[in-house]
Amino acid sequence: MSYASCIPVMIVMTVLMVQVNVGMAQGCNPLQLMPCLSFIMSNIAPAADSQCCSVLHDQTSCLCSYVKNPGYGPYLRMPGATTVAKACSITIPDPSTCT
Repeated sequence: MSYASCIPVMIVMTVLMVQVNVGMAQGCNPLQLMPCLSFIMSNIAPAADSQCCSVLHDQTSCLCSYVKNPGYGPYLRMPGATTVAKACSITIPDPSTCT
C-alpha cells in the first residue's frame, strides 16, 4: 500500500473517531444521576456499591458538562455532592478546569 493510498484510510479513520467521541457525548444524560439526588440533598454518603456510585462512574466523562450547566452545576457544588463523590471514589471537576 502506497503512502497516497493511506491518506483516504487515515481520513476515514479520523471521521470514525470523531463520530465515536460525539456518540460518547450524546450518552451524557443527567437524569441517570437521579439515584444520587437524595444522597446529595441530604449530605449522606451512599454505599460504594450503590446504584448512585455505579451511575456516577458511568457518567464520569460527562461531569464537566454537568458542572458547567447552570441547571445542574449548583447541585454538583453542594456539600452533599462532595460527600457522594468521596464515597464513590470520584472527583467532581472544578468548572474552571473543564474545557
